[in-house]
Formats: sequence, C-alpha cells, structure tokens
Amino acid sequence: MVRTTVLYPAVPAASLSAFLARYPGQHGGATRCQLVDVWSAVAMTGRRWASGVLALAALLPVAGCSAEHDSAPQATPTTTRPAVTSEAPTPEEDAAEAATQAFEGLLRISDAASQEPNARDWEPEIRQFAADPAALLTVQAVRDYATLGLRQEGDSAVDLQVVGVDLTAPAAPTVRMTGCYDSQSAPTIDVGTGEVVPPGTPPRYFWDITVVRFVAEPGQPWLVTTLEPLTDRPC
Repeated sequence: MVRTTVLYPAVPAASLSAFLARYPGQHGGATRCQLVDVWSAVAMTGRRWASGVLALAALLPVAGCSAEHDSAPQATPTTTRPAVTSEAPTPEEDAAEAATQAFEGLLRISDAASQEPNARDWEPEIRQFAADPAALLTVQAVRDYATLGLRQEGDSAVDLQVVGVDLTAPAAPTVRMTGCYDSQSAPTIDVGTGEVVPPGTPPRYFWDITVVRFVAEPGQPWLVTTLEPLTDRPC
C-alpha cells in the first residue's frame, strides 16, 4: 500500500468568518458545525501550525451548533488483520532436516574428538550420530590422531547440500548430501613440533554423505552411514 501525504497551504485564523459566510446558516446547525470542523482541520494540517487556531475558533460565535451535532454517532474504526497461513513441511523436507542435523552433530563431535583425541573414548558420542561404516572410520581416525601425536585446530567448514531424498528406499529411508569441505578451516597440528601438517589434498573438495533412518531402533534415529572424501573432486 502506498501512503500519500498531501500538504495543504496554511489557512489564516481570521478567514473563518469568510469561510462560513460562503455557507449560510439555512443549511442547518449540524452542517454549519461540520464546516467549522473542516476549516479547523485544514488550518491544522497546513505547512505551518497556525498559532491560536483552536482558541480563536472557539471564541467566534457560530450559530446553530446544537447537541444534535455533539451527539452525532461516531463510526467505530475496525482493523482487519490478514489471514496468516503456514504450510506444514512435507515428509521429504522433514527427512532432509533430520539428516542435516545428524551430519552436523557428527561433525561437531568429530571436531571435538580430533582437537583432543586423548581426552576420552569418543566412540559412544560418535555413534549417537553415525553408524558403520562412517562411525568406524571416524573412530579410527581419532585414534590415529592420538597414536601419531596429532591434533586438529579449529572447526571444520563444510557447505552442505541435500541432493536426494528417498523415503521408500529398499533398505531404509535415505538422504544423500554433498559437502564442499574447506581443508584449510581445520588444519592438522603436530603436537611435538607445533607445526602444521600439510594436508596433501586440494584446499576445497567434495564429501559424499549418506544418512539413513534406522527404523528398527528406538527413536528411529537418522545416522550418517557414508562420509567419503572425494579428493579428486575440488569444489
């Protein structure tokens, strides 16, 4: 909606009598009072505020202003609110969201474990978000970090995209995703020297990710089953 503001020229207070003279009193008291209202409104909405307009209008004798005008019914303003409608997400959208949360949970735990691989046994937490073979490979990678005296610095940056949702897949409902991984976001550090270990991969490359719903397990969780780095596919 476009709102237009109209600026009226200032109307001197002294012109009220001349304004009313153009509309004789035979039109009735109520009409004459309405003319005073119109004049006052125009004067008040001018580019300048006419000092004393309301006081002057009250002092001028206006014949015929009666209780009939005072008691005129006033229109009650009503507000019409637009109807708010929201569409429920589709089963495919729900599945994509659940699968994304599972991957993000695995990435968060994997980062924490790689940053402190000797802190504790990370396998139970990893398996909250992943199933084999992805869970086994992630656990083994963390254990290799601990054995080799390595640690990760920073959090992994992955641009994620859902590329397919199949709720009727023969094995189980499945969501496929790709992630563009920035290998420079979380460098590997040699704990002994403090130096960065060259990754030996492109700065950015794709991951192939599969997330499956395990309908036979309590809560029917979505778990990451495939997390394959595609180092030959830079992104």
